[in-house]
Amino acid sequence: MTESEFIGYWNKEYSESLPINYELKLVYPNRCFRIHSLPESKRYAETEDEYKIILDRQNQLINDLIGEKSDVAISFGLYTNDITNDNYKQLTDFGEFQKVLTIDLHKERPQEHEDEMFFDIYVKIEKWENGKKDEILKAIADDEIRAMFVSLTEKCVIAPYDGGIDVLVDSTEKRDHLKYKYIDWLSE
Repeated sequence: MTESEFIGYWNKEYSESLPINYELKLVYPNRCFRIHSLPESKRYAETEDEYKIILDRQNQLINDLIGEKSDVAISFGLYTNDITNDNYKQLTDFGEFQKVLTIDLHKERPQEHEDEMFFDIYVKIEKWENGKKDEILKAIADDEIRAMFVSLTEKCVIAPYDGGIDVLVDSTEKRDHLKYKYIDWLSE
């Protein structure tokens, strides 16, 4: 998959949702579940030991879902008031991302967004390697960035946030199996 193929894949597999993290659990509740990154649903790490728990849990979950050395699309979005349809690259602390889409939020969700509110989607394709994305996972845990990991081969979306991870899989049965496997980490 290339960055430009990401939107075609998204539109085919998740046509009822925009590629925005928080929409997934609302649009696909029968295929989605949430885990907490820290025991007792604690939201933010305060010590290095707590960061280790977050990273260990998230790496284990992502490894189980997509597997080591598998292609993964890392996607994030930026809100803007300017529309530009140019596909350009965005250099971040986590590498260079290709802009693949601009969403007119007012057109898509007029009750929720003002006129001239846009959301630019950026993507980069990488191989998943256990522990190699800890910087971005830690930044997400600290609410510095929002991003999601999308696997075409395993048909799942992994959307970490500050406090946990929302996971969207391709069936209710698979979701139920994973919920049982990670029962100790589930959100109530």
